[in-house]
Amino acid sequence: MGAENAPLSYRCSRCGNTFKVNPGGANICPICGFNCGPDKCRQVEASDEGY
Repeated sequence: MGAENAPLSYRCSRCGNTFKVNPGGANICPICGFNCGPDKCRQVEASDEGY
């Protein structure tokens, strides 16, 4: 169970970049252009809060 305010992100299977999930749209990695999806890239909870 993650933090309530943590936005859902994808971790790119090709290059390892983590980027915000775009619900209802294309989830293209901004670094390498890989087309991520629930069956291709791992969904992670990414916090933008510094620790």
